[in-house]
Amino acid sequence: MKRLKTSIAAWSAAGAAGLYWAVDFFLPHDQMVEISSDLVLGVTIACLIRYSREAGIALRDGRGGPDFLIVAIWSTMAILFVHRVYAILVDVYDRPAALLNSSLGSFIVWMLAWACTMFLIAPDAENGRIPNRSRVLIGLALFVAGLVSGVSIAVSITA
Repeated sequence: MKRLKTSIAAWSAAGAAGLYWAVDFFLPHDQMVEISSDLVLGVTIACLIRYSREAGIALRDGRGGPDFLIVAIWSTMAILFVHRVYAILVDVYDRPAALLNSSLGSFIVWMLAWACTMFLIAPDAENGRIPNRSRVLIGLALFVAGLVSGVSIAVSITA
């Protein structure tokens, strides 16, 4: 507990959450959504700039856990950036059917699932080998995804 009291990361998380709720108390919901979305857009741009070189090297050489982790970080930031741009375009153009019904929305989520898989592999990968622990977790993730998809499809068919 003593270490948590001096953790900059922990205090940063608490401060961000506290600041959100303090500002949210004074601003309307629409403005908070806009501010939060724009904040994510700005931070993802900065993260992409910060990690692009390392991610390029990791994509080229990627065989170890740190390579998977840096690719996961960069990919997540890239996907969030594309999602934010997509969401802004949807809002600016008053939610056109061509954007809402495009495959880009599901592609963004698909690629986010891939980036999360890189996070699963990162702690255990060594020299291009994906260990059993990561394989079990990926299997669990696919099982849950399949179960939820099956239930969702079944409900949509019967409804």
